[in-house]
Formats: sequence, structure tokens, C-alpha cells
Amino acid sequence: MLPTAIKDMTVLEKTKKAYELMAADDAVKGQASQVDHLIEKLEAEDMTVAIIGQFKRGKSALANRILGDDVLPIGIVPITSAVTRVKYGKRKAEVHYNNGVIEDVGFGQLHHFISEQENKNNELGVASVVLHTPSKFLKNGLTFVDTPGVGSYHKNNTEVAYEHMKESDAVIFLLSVDSPINQIEIDFLKNTKEFAAKFYFAVNKIDEVSEEELSAYMTYCESLLREMMEADNVPMFAVSAKTGKGVEALEEAILKDCKKNTREIMEDSTAKKLVDVINSALTQLDFYWTAMNLEYKELDKRFAEITNTLLAVREKAKACEGNYDVHLNEYKLELSKKVRELFGMDYHYDIDVVKFGVIEMDKDDFLNNVNDLCNDLSETLDRILLYREENAYTVCHRINAINRLTRNLRRIRDSITED
Repeated sequence: MLPTAIKDMTVLEKTKKAYELMAADDAVKGQASQVDHLIEKLEAEDMTVAIIGQFKRGKSALANRILGDDVLPIGIVPITSAVTRVKYGKRKAEVHYNNGVIEDVGFGQLHHFISEQENKNNELGVASVVLHTPSKFLKNGLTFVDTPGVGSYHKNNTEVAYEHMKESDAVIFLLSVDSPINQIEIDFLKNTKEFAAKFYFAVNKIDEVSEEELSAYMTYCESLLREMMEADNVPMFAVSAKTGKGVEALEEAILKDCKKNTREIMEDSTAKKLVDVINSALTQLDFYWTAMNLEYKELDKRFAEITNTLLAVREKAKACEGNYDVHLNEYKLELSKKVRELFGMDYHYDIDVVKFGVIEMDKDDFLNNVNDLCNDLSETLDRILLYREENAYTVCHRINAINRLTRNLRRIRDSITED
């Protein structure tokens, strides 16, 4: 049985409690950052509507129709290889890189960054593209997301799509009349159900079939989707991204729900995402136990390697000239990757935003920041892994703290899954 206090909490209260627990322990600070983001989105009722599905279903073309602006490039070959977020505002385009740099680009240049042909396997290190447009669909604060299509030859596209479907609160799941629902789409839908709270099923390319063919296809899809979604009714919309037919009805249904049911959708979505983050934290704690219980000989070897990595970072920093903000972010990414490689743990760093061409840090500040970065990582690893710790009280206290954190996170998770 769960403590009544946890069972009676609202979704927001449970999310805040999970953040409080995770933020107090360095071993799961990456997950704590994710939970903090969930809190911010829920409190602001900042809803993300994503359009997802298999490649070449016409996602970008339909997105442009919904937005009333041809902001997303479309083509015969798979175009979208990076997540594209569209927000309300004066028309502009930004490329956000993994190293924190944000670069303003022209809409005509977008294909250089999100086309699989021109940015193969994301060699440019694009984290996402953010577009702004004064679309009435976005006017009340919605964020619209176009994701790479799953199931193409390009494995990276599918991986990015699966990774970012977790951000969705509501989903337009796009099918098309030129292909029956296949196993790729079924698997993707099953995974998306674990994170998104609201679904709209759109069937594209209706201009290519007769009314009889369309009716048969819609009946078939609706029956299958009701079973998959375990629902008596599923909202289905027959559309043509090419002609615009049926798109207005889809747009109106989404906006109606956003106006009346935003809080409910956001709470359901947040609860689903919180379960996933807690499971990730519990897995992280398992990795932590594994690392902490390594034999001293093996632990000595891994700590020696991380020490050498920190020395190498310090030496590289001394040789740096310019772009200090960017280099600092790159060192964070490098060290995080090394900790994961050596200890199986996700070590979280906040990557600072760097405006392209703007320098905000001088050499002395940079070297001080690098030194702090290295010292903090070394001290944190010593502390959380109890490296060479001989004080029995300290060891017992740490073990009890981890056991208590694990129990409390499970209680919060179970209180959600049992509802």
C-alpha cells in the first residue's frame, strides 16, 4: 500500500516531489533537470503538438497547411532529419546546435541543416531547428513540432523521432491512403502512447483515391486504431495536404481541445512523462550501484582514466584562442560522454546558450570555468562513488540515502500507474 499523502497528491505536486528528491542527489541530477522542465511546462500550460508518423506520409506538407505558411521545406526524398519546432512570432529561423550555439538563418537555407542528403547523420551537430511564424494556430502559445519520419533507410532519422516523441503532449499521427497501416507505424504508435495524452489521426492524400476507396480505408483504420488505443472512438480526419481539403476540420478540433482541455491534457501527459523519467532515474541508480561495487583495481583504473581526461581538457583549454563559450560547452559534452563510458552513468551539465558570433567570455574567465568544471566532476565522482572512502558511517549513510531515494521514487511512480 502507498502512503495516503502521495496517493492524494495532484500531478503537479507529485512532479515537484520527484524533483525535490532527485535534485538532492548528484547521481540523478540529469533526471532532476528533466522533471524541472516538466514542472515549467505544466505550470505554464505550454502544450506541444507534434506531427509524427512514417517517412513520406506528407508530414511537413500537412504542417505547412495547418500553420498557413510554407515554413517547412518539403521534397521527394526524406527532408526532415532533425526536430523542427515552430513557435508564434515574427517570421524567422534559428538553428540550435548541440554545443549551445544558436545561429539565425534564412528559410531558404534550412535544407542545408535538416536535409538528410546535405546533413548526413547530422554531421553538423544540429540539436533542433526553431522557426517563428505569426500563425493563428500558434497564437495562444502552442508549440508545433515536425519530427523525422520513422522507417526510412536513414537510421538516424528513426532514432531522433523516437527520442523526441517523448516531448509531445498531443499528437497528430499521420497515415496515408497509399499504404495500409504497417508494423513500423504500429510499433511507433505503441511507443508514443506512453508519453502523449491526446491523439488526432489524420489520413493524408485523399485527393488520390475515390470516395469508395477512402471510405473503405477509413473504416479499416478506425477499427484497427480503436483496438490499439483501447478506445471506443478515435478522432479521425481525412485530409489532403496538397489541396487543403479536410485540414481546417483537423485544425479546429485541435484548437478546441487546447482551449477547453489544455490543463487536463497537460496533466495526463506530464504524468506519463514523469513515470518514464522516474524509471530512467531508477535505472541510473542501478548503474550507480554497479559502478560503486566495482573492485578497487578496476575502480582505480577508471578513476585514473577520468583523471587523465581532465588533465587533457585543462591542457586543451590553455591552447584555446577565442570561442571560449562554445569550447566550454564542448568540454561539458566530452566529460559527460566519458563518465557514461567509464561508469555507465549520465552526468548532467547545463549547456549554456551561445549566440552565433557573440563572445561573452574572456580567456581568464574561460580557464577559471574549465578549472571549476574539472574540479567539480572529480569531487562529485569521489563523493557519490565513495571512492577510497574508509569511514563506515559515511558509507552507511550514503547507502541508506540511495535506498530511501529508490523507495520514494517507486512510490510516486506506482501512485501514477495505479490510477
